[in-house]
Amino acid sequence: MSAFFQKITAFFASVVLLFSTAVFGAVNYPSEPDDVKYFTPTGETLTLISKGKSDYVIVRGENATPCEKNAAATLSNYLKKISGVTVRVVSDSTSKTDKEIIVGKTNREGNSTFVVGRSTLGTDGYVVRTVGKKLVIAGGETRGTLYGVYDFLEKYLNCRWFTQSLISIPTSSVVEIPEKINYTEKPYLEYRETDWISPRNTEYSIANRLNSNTYRYLSPEQGGVFGYFNGLCHTMTAQIVSASKYFDEHPEYFALGVRSKERTPNQLCLTNEDTIQIAINDVLDVLKRSPEADIISVTQADNQDYCVCPECKKVDDEEGSHAGTMIRFVNRIADAVKEAGYDKVEIDTFAYQYTRHAPKITKPRDNVVIRLCTIECCFSHPLAECPGEASLRKDITNWKNICNKLYVWDYTTNYSNYLGPFPDFGVIQKNMQFFIENKVVGVYEEGNYTASQCNAEFAELRSYLLAKLMWDPYMDMDKAMNEFLEAYYGPGWKSIRQYIDMTIANTGRRTFTGLKHGKIYSAMVDEGVLFLNKNQIKYIDSLWLNAYRSAKTDEQIRNVKLSELSWRYWKGCNAVDEFSRDLPSKTWQNENRKLYEDMTSLGITRFNESRMLTSEPDFTLRPSSWGENPDSVR
Repeated sequence: MSAFFQKITAFFASVVLLFSTAVFGAVNYPSEPDDVKYFTPTGETLTLISKGKSDYVIVRGENATPCEKNAAATLSNYLKKISGVTVRVVSDSTSKTDKEIIVGKTNREGNSTFVVGRSTLGTDGYVVRTVGKKLVIAGGETRGTLYGVYDFLEKYLNCRWFTQSLISIPTSSVVEIPEKINYTEKPYLEYRETDWISPRNTEYSIANRLNSNTYRYLSPEQGGVFGYFNGLCHTMTAQIVSASKYFDEHPEYFALGVRSKERTPNQLCLTNEDTIQIAINDVLDVLKRSPEADIISVTQADNQDYCVCPECKKVDDEEGSHAGTMIRFVNRIADAVKEAGYDKVEIDTFAYQYTRHAPKITKPRDNVVIRLCTIECCFSHPLAECPGEASLRKDITNWKNICNKLYVWDYTTNYSNYLGPFPDFGVIQKNMQFFIENKVVGVYEEGNYTASQCNAEFAELRSYLLAKLMWDPYMDMDKAMNEFLEAYYGPGWKSIRQYIDMTIANTGRRTFTGLKHGKIYSAMVDEGVLFLNKNQIKYIDSLWLNAYRSAKTDEQIRNVKLSELSWRYWKGCNAVDEFSRDLPSKTWQNENRKLYEDMTSLGITRFNESRMLTSEPDFTLRPSSWGENPDSVR
């Protein structure tokens, strides 16, 4: 961009900003984030490192678990990155000193010193406290101590793992902490998972306390994993009573489909005794091969061609829900698993689409996990408040009243338009709190699981916040968002924050035709996604321009341009602003071409969940035609 052009665009941006301020009132930027430089405690302190040396040692147990050993090494490693000083790691077989950082279970514990109540911390909880001049970080021996180390680095030394490559490690020759620290943290959820890009990285996942095995392998040194060992979902007719293995010779094992009107490999017949026995054997075979398994997924295929044979229909009619046959089927498997001696293994099944309503009669066994899915829901308004989600609220209430353990599979992107905005930042915290307050103990936040091919909009921001919220739904989300935006986008971060706030305010609005709802397959022309007037559109243009002009590094510039693509995509789909059909056709077609070229130059190769970005788009059509289901509206 030439210097002259920069001056011209800056001038027009200033005019737009002044005009928008006159129209909408003064601009209220979000509050400044806390200083992300080195933490400076007030009051009495303990000096861990000063003037190139440390009087402290890190003490771990002689018989420490692999994860506790890694926790001690991780703390030493990051203290060196911060200060340049190596704080030695020693075992508890060494003599005691006054200045120790105690990591994990050691012989330093005792009634006369301190006690860590591990029985109440579970696998993932931890305690961080000072005892005299000592610092103690200890917790559940599976993952808790390692989580405690990362939490200490975050809370007191201001380290941040924003993305797999954007890690903020302040540097200082002096490392001090408050003399008095004493807090305990335990997760609200036992199962925490999301996809996107950075959550596939092991250290990012540990630092942000994701603990499942779907998108990364965590070794025993890294705390191991908690999760599913025969696939995450849709295992029936795939891994369990495989259609490819049985359907040709035994179609009776499979559904008399409500849609196909004949025996179909799409779903199982859940009342056929042979089907039940094969399913039991298949699950037991999985457990023999995977003795470390926590949960086995027994979940319906991803279609709605469920069985309506006389016996299945009779059961479902009795139960008032198609979950009737499902829960009876899964209970048989759960009983067999327990009888085989797998007392700690749980069987998971969906409350999804046609099985979302709880049955009236049959209750899930204690070793059955119900995973309720929100696929039909509105993501413009909080689930607890949205007028259109009364049925969801009733379902979650009914399930929590009859099951021992309730999980949620939630959704955080637009699967038809990966390239467009999905303004859910105003609801994700309230929804997480809604889940917790309804006894949910596990959450999978599914998003754009192919985001590495389509990282437009806010993939990294969203996954970072979701991970934080799954650990603590009541955390300060504004602070976390502001910190991320500043680190990721640079000095113009406030403009991007204001854009996000404007999309929150203008999604799911009440328009001339009623209250609108944004859903995971909404078209970009749907007013439930965004409802903006011309002045707001121009103002948002100025926000993105300011963010771009303010960026200082090549990476920040790229991040701004990448995220702005979603805004330009929305404008192109709605034929507004520079894409307006009131302009000469050559003008808006050239804008379409520029948008496409910028997408490809920034590495965008995917359009939506099922289609790659086309290689030869028709620029006389809106960008929503550049993938599956072309929209030929001109």
